[in-house]
Amino acid sequence: MKAFFLTFLHILTVSQAFTIPSLPSVRQVSLVPHRMAEETDTIEKPIIAVEKVEETKQALTSQITEKKDEEKLSETKILMQKVKDAGVAGIISYAAWEFGFWTVSVPVCIAGYRGVTGHWPDFTNQEDIQKLGAEAFAFVNFARFAVPLRIGLALGTTPWVQSNIVNRFKEDKNEIKTDADQGSE
Repeated sequence: MKAFFLTFLHILTVSQAFTIPSLPSVRQVSLVPHRMAEETDTIEKPIIAVEKVEETKQALTSQITEKKDEEKLSETKILMQKVKDAGVAGIISYAAWEFGFWTVSVPVCIAGYRGVTGHWPDFTNQEDIQKLGAEAFAFVNFARFAVPLRIGLALGTTPWVQSNIVNRFKEDKNEIKTDADQGSE
C-alpha cells in the first residue's frame, strides 16, 4: 500500500508538468503525510486531490468532445454547402434521398421492433414505450451517422436530377414563353 501511495505521488508530481493553464491545477493541493502536517500546515485531505483530478479529467474530456463535435459539424456543413452550391438540382436530389431514407427506415424500425419483441408496439403499455424509446435513440444515432452517406448520394445523383428533371422544367418554361411571344405577334 505504501508503494502504491508513493507511486501515486510520483505520477501526480510528473502530471503537474502537463497542466493546461485554463484548467485548475492539481498543484494547489498538498499531499503531505499526516505526521509531517504539523510541521508544514499545508495538508489537505487526499480525497480533495482526487476530486481535483476528477474535475480536471472531466474538463479535458468535455473539451475533447466539443472539439470532435465541432470537426464533425464542420464536415457536415461543408458537405451541405456542396449540396447548396449544386443549385436546385442538388437540393432536389438531397430532398429525394432524405424522403426515401425516412420513408423506408421508419417501417423497417417498426418491423424490427416486432421481430425483436414478437408483437407490435402497444402505446398504452409503459414497457413498450420504454423499448420504443430505446430503439428510437439507437435509430437516431444511426441516422445521424448516415448523414454523410445521404449527402454523398445526393451529390452523386445531382447531375442526373439536373439533366432529367431541372432542365426539362426549364425547357417547358422556355417553350411556354416562346409560344406566348409568337401568339402576340
